Amino acid sequence: MAASTTKKMSLMQLTILVSVNMMGSGIIMLPTNMAQVGAISLLSWIVTAVGSMLIAYGFAQAGIFNNRPGGMSAYAEDAYGKPGYFMVFLLYFFSLAIGNVAIAISAVGYLSGFFPGLSATPIATCLSVIGLIWLTSVANFGGPSITGRIGSVTVWGVIIPVAGLSIIGWFWFKSDTFMQAWNPQGMSIGEGMGSSIALTLWAFLGMESAAQNSDAVEDPKRNVPLACMFGTLGAAVIYILSTTVIQGIVPNAELAESTGPFALAYAHMFNPTVGSIIMALAILACLGSLLGWQFTISQTAKAAADDRMFPRFFSKLNKLGAPVMGLIIMGVVQSVMALSTISPSLSEQFSALVNLAVVTNVVPYIIALSALVVMMKKAGVTSGVYKRNVIIGVGAMLYSTYAIYASGKDAVLGGMIIVALTYILWGFLAPRFASVKPAAAPASAGGVAASGIALAALLALVLLLAGTQPAEAAGTMDRIKSSGKLKLGYSADTRPFTFDGGSGPAGFAIDLCMAIAGEAKAAPGMGALAVEFVPLAHDEGPQAVAQGKVDISCEPTVPTRTSRKQVSYSIPVFASGVGVVVSKDASSRLKNILSGQTPPTSPTWRANADKLIRESTFSVIEGTQSQRVFEQRMSQLKLIPKVSTVKDFDAGIQDVIDGRANAFFGNRAILLDAVKRKGGSAHLEVLDRLFTNETYAFAVPRGDEDFRLLVDGALSRLFLSNELGDVYGKWFGLLNENARSLFQLNALPD
Repeated sequence: MAASTTKKMSLMQLTILVSVNMMGSGIIMLPTNMAQVGAISLLSWIVTAVGSMLIAYGFAQAGIFNNRPGGMSAYAEDAYGKPGYFMVFLLYFFSLAIGNVAIAISAVGYLSGFFPGLSATPIATCLSVIGLIWLTSVANFGGPSITGRIGSVTVWGVIIPVAGLSIIGWFWFKSDTFMQAWNPQGMSIGEGMGSSIALTLWAFLGMESAAQNSDAVEDPKRNVPLACMFGTLGAAVIYILSTTVIQGIVPNAELAESTGPFALAYAHMFNPTVGSIIMALAILACLGSLLGWQFTISQTAKAAADDRMFPRFFSKLNKLGAPVMGLIIMGVVQSVMALSTISPSLSEQFSALVNLAVVTNVVPYIIALSALVVMMKKAGVTSGVYKRNVIIGVGAMLYSTYAIYASGKDAVLGGMIIVALTYILWGFLAPRFASVKPAAAPASAGGVAASGIALAALLALVLLLAGTQPAEAAGTMDRIKSSGKLKLGYSADTRPFTFDGGSGPAGFAIDLCMAIAGEAKAAPGMGALAVEFVPLAHDEGPQAVAQGKVDISCEPTVPTRTSRKQVSYSIPVFASGVGVVVSKDASSRLKNILSGQTPPTSPTWRANADKLIRESTFSVIEGTQSQRVFEQRMSQLKLIPKVSTVKDFDAGIQDVIDGRANAFFGNRAILLDAVKRKGGSAHLEVLDRLFTNETYAFAVPRGDEDFRLLVDGALSRLFLSNELGDVYGKWFGLLNENARSLFQLNALPD
């Protein structure tokens, strides 16, 4: 039973659906993803926004010449016949199923900020994801008009925080914060742009949803092209403004670790309560996006069923115009896929799903857009229109090809496997579309069998690829063998642990990591192994390991409960803590307070400290453990000092030398070396006090016990050998018995 015109979407509702499909799942987490590269990634908007508008224009033109149900699949059919239709349909259908699970995982992540139990364990997360899948599937039972009205409400979960930030955020924008975030990884402009193409394209996926829903739209020949262009243009403007201004409000290191970047920005601008409200709106937007995509995937299945490429029950509508059976079947498929994603590290699985979704989405773009030439020939367009559309269409297809390349080799491999399996499935369906049908079996029986085979193969493919882990899951040593490289991350400004030594990285931790590299080179079957040093920002090591940028972070890091959710750690490699350096000319009152010589509970201490601390300026390196310890200590003492954040240890030491700061807090071992190296011993004093007692370790990939054992084994052999005294003495002086005991206690015996 066909849906009546009064139950179809209007232009405004379809435009909103396109916007929700893009912004609801893309922009909400985009600032965090881009911050992991740096503000230089904003340059990728130049390529992505132009490329996406070219694609949107191509779809708009295709919608003028072909308004048959099926959207991109129908466009491809004009040039490639039924094989082209099926290829585009199944690839796009598969990308939607993958994307829906990824969006649901993201939504659960937001919800867990209010209800931690939803993601307390992998099983709890999986059940929460399945719950959201069914909630949004059932919500679509009300038909296309209901979906459009719900979308017109949930879109405000994006418009309020994102568009609001784009307008008022500039009042909190700090050019210094933005410039510090510009290029923390030292990338070239080309590298910065290329590394973010896949991220930004993921944010634009959904521009084609107007075409995919053409059968449920009033006056599709007019409204589909307009909704496609308006939705994409509006999203592009909001994306560029919001992701730019947020980089000037929230420090890059903090933004890169956030699970709710827009909520974090509003918390910085106003207060945590406002941030919580924005988080709630973000959840609303994610749910609205998932709702819209559930409707789109059911409409895609319906169009295929109408063309006899899927079982007939996918095309059945209820009285409200909703393909209920299709929604239920796809709810089952997505639930099975969600079960296949149970993993201790859902962030890695989410990344794998997103990359694969981008590739399987963009290949249909190219196939559908390439059919525009055939459409125009059939329509007999003028020479001017033909040339203009060909130029724009070729530009859109070239950009789409580049986007596939930028998605990474693993995603491209997965996409090509899906393409191959799609042709296998087409072999079972092709006879029903041949001019002469085989007489071996009745048409109805053959149709049921072919449809069953196609659906069963799709489910098997979903299970296979959804359960596939990223390359890291194959084992760090396997990946190192395959690439022939061991990637070691280091910081250039944490001497004597790691620093640029002129001819290459140097320091105590570099010597330890080279011992690990020697152990790796001696591993069975390793062969020739090159060591590649990757420069990182201070305290960026765990994040770089979690993202697969490096195999080991050679900058010693304090293991925390939070960081252990992303990475594992070696045995301890050093013990120190947060210390403080002051000018030798500093007042004895300040030195006594910072040295802890007067108990902070005494009336005398309070009387002396309050005014003195308020009048003093203290420097810390932004986003580091030292900053967190300093702020926590000041909060406990209910003191509010002036704080100046610096980019590295040299800048902090210089602030004290020049009198811009009264004291600088940081790792005490690094402070001692920095004062000595800068010749500041005559003017500066590192106080004896340790504000924390911490052990430091190397971050290594989480869940890879074999690689961690190799790292710990290499360190243990060094710590138990006579060679340790030479390595330690080169950077810290004579190895005394207390220090030697620390290393020996942490070493693993054979």
